[in-house]
Amino acid sequence: MRNKPRWQKNFFCYLLQVLVPSVMEMAAVRRIKALRLAFLCLLFLVVYVNLAGPIWENLDLAMLISYKQQPRQNLSDAVHVLGRSEESYCGDPVTNFVFIKVHKTGSDSTAAIFLRFAYRHHMVMCYPRRQRGLRGFTLTFPSTEIYKSNCSRWNVLGDHYNFIVHHTVFNKTAMDGVMVPGTKYIGILREPQSHSRSVFFYHDRFRIFMKDEHANPLGEFLDTPEYYEYLIRRQGVLGARNFQAFVMGFPPHMLRTQDTEVMDKAIRQLNESYTFVIITEYYEESLVMLRRKFCWDMYDILHSAKKIHEQHDPRKSIPLTHAQLQNHHRINAIDYRMYDFFNMTFWENVREETGRGFW
Repeated sequence: MRNKPRWQKNFFCYLLQVLVPSVMEMAAVRRIKALRLAFLCLLFLVVYVNLAGPIWENLDLAMLISYKQQPRQNLSDAVHVLGRSEESYCGDPVTNFVFIKVHKTGSDSTAAIFLRFAYRHHMVMCYPRRQRGLRGFTLTFPSTEIYKSNCSRWNVLGDHYNFIVHHTVFNKTAMDGVMVPGTKYIGILREPQSHSRSVFFYHDRFRIFMKDEHANPLGEFLDTPEYYEYLIRRQGVLGARNFQAFVMGFPPHMLRTQDTEVMDKAIRQLNESYTFVIITEYYEESLVMLRRKFCWDMYDILHSAKKIHEQHDPRKSIPLTHAQLQNHHRINAIDYRMYDFFNMTFWENVREETGRGFW
């Protein structure tokens, strides 16, 4: 094989000596540029964290004040005609309120109504500072305490909260310290046996009864409720006793009392704290009464059901025996008594409104 001429060898050596260092230099330049860009980004982040926070907080507060000063949105003429028929005795709409969101009472559908109202009226919601997943529409539940620091951006908006709709236990003293003065309180209650069925077949704490060998899970639970309550409490969760009363603010240390005088006294005290309590079995009537008490428009209570509960498991509709019903009444005596009291109070209000064309 012929050897390449000397001049060709020298030429290729020359190219290698020139091009290889150039390529290496270009790579080094690119690395330097990348490091410089990373350093500038890090420097910007440090400056933003240390200086921009107070600026954004002041801007948030200025925007909030400006936003709340905007006039209320006008409704369409068609809806406004259906508005307040009681204009002669109704004043400005109530725009400061807390909704005590009791689980499995239709509270999700109700919360959707209130959220739309709050958005329309520029209300400032105490939104949970810590998220707990999609199923945790929760503020402080099951704690009975609540502070401004439980709310998101409390150090900026803490003096302006006028709306709570997330799950929390009613505690008027604590909530008055979070909310603006003059806040109203709305509760919701469901017939106790219907409520217990819904909670029992929905909540994870009753999974031990969902196995195939249990023909009537709720009935078996109610045969020996104290034993199963003990097993549930060992899991570190709430039991099934007087659950609605607990969320509505009944003193936790008295949830096992069977003294009707003690129950009635505590319920009457709670009644003084609530402006209105929705009765799930009379949901539409309750919304009409709420609209009148709070001087809202018809548009404010227009809604469709957020969730429709389907009875996929036939065991949910199995009737209970007389003994099982008695046990249910016994361990949920406060729930029954509280429901009867607020249901009676609701219909007394309806009778007072009948003269003003309630029906």
